[in-house]
Amino acid sequence: MSQNWIKIYSTSQLHKAEIVRAVLKDHDISTTEMNKMDSMHIHLTVGEIEIFVDQENVIRATHLITKHDL
Repeated sequence: MSQNWIKIYSTSQLHKAEIVRAVLKDHDISTTEMNKMDSMHIHLTVGEIEIFVDQENVIRATHLITKHDL
């Protein structure tokens, strides 16, 4: 992963991560995701899904997440 990617959001719920990514995409903010959930035990919700954005978009992205109460 590039040095310029900053983690701005993490959750154990896949649908919340997808909503955050969709909101950021609607505002032309590129994201990348790191899924640390154990696929063998998905029902246990072990691990997190982390959303990263380029460091130049961190302030805009965190503002959008807060504004939309995500």
